Amino acid sequence: ILASQGAQWMNLIELNFAANPGTTISRDEKYCRNYTERQISRMIEVLVPRVAQMEKLGLFNRSYVSGFDESPAACENGVRQLFGAIKSKWPSLRTVAVLNWDHMPTDLPVDVWVQIYYLYDASRAEAWLKAGKEQWWYHSIGPGGSKQLNTFIERPLIETRLLFWLAAGNFGVSGWLYYGVDIWRGPPCCARTVIKRINNTAKTDWDPANYVWGPKKPFANGDGYFLYPGPEGPLPSVRLHNICDGLEDVELLRMLPEDKARNLVRQLVRSSTDFTKNPALMESTRRSAAEAVTAMLAG
Repeated sequence: ILASQGAQWMNLIELNFAANPGTTISRDEKYCRNYTERQISRMIEVLVPRVAQMEKLGLFNRSYVSGFDESPAACENGVRQLFGAIKSKWPSLRTVAVLNWDHMPTDLPVDVWVQIYYLYDASRAEAWLKAGKEQWWYHSIGPGGSKQLNTFIERPLIETRLLFWLAAGNFGVSGWLYYGVDIWRGPPCCARTVIKRINNTAKTDWDPANYVWGPKKPFANGDGYFLYPGPEGPLPSVRLHNICDGLEDVELLRMLPEDKARNLVRQLVRSSTDFTKNPALMESTRRSAAEAVTAMLAG
């Protein structure tokens, strides 16, 4: 169903939980332990029928496994154990990990290194790409400071789009991860319900405050959701529309030579803290990019 509706990649498993089913141990213990042969075998046992099903459906080449989300560098041995076992069993099954390490060994059995965008380092990324691997970026509850780009509800909408312009200027970045689009956890008093209009106006009864990270007060509104529960299915937020626009901008800019694209991007965003929130400038820069692509295609 997901593939028929446009999903490009499908996660088969979160490795750590497959190796430790039902655990409630802390992050550091969970992510940094040395895994036993039994735990590694348990993970493989969980994966075998899932891989077989994806192969049967012709979707194996769009499958991946993930694990060690934001784990510290002290967990390198565990990363090598679990992902190494995956690669030994299924060499072509894509492995993905979110790791914000100061040093990334290029022989790590990870195909896609996902890094929070503001920690990007060109030299480390270049070494990773030369090893034949991919780098993606991500954002989530962080960065939380107002001087860095994020997609919170209170932020100017152009920030959502500028995130992808920043990626467009770094041609080695081939994907963007976000952890959740429909985490609708409400305040302690009230369960979330389907969004309803008030008296047939544009106003709704939806409380946009976000209680994902704490039951007592709202925090980081918009974190963890870009959709709303509508009466006939999910409703997209304006922020999600801006993400789609940003992805289209990436496609446009990536049609240009790298130097040309980077020069255009830098008119708007130079780094995670150096950017221009000017919609008119964005529109004129997009037009310049479109004109350059048109001229290039015309020969």
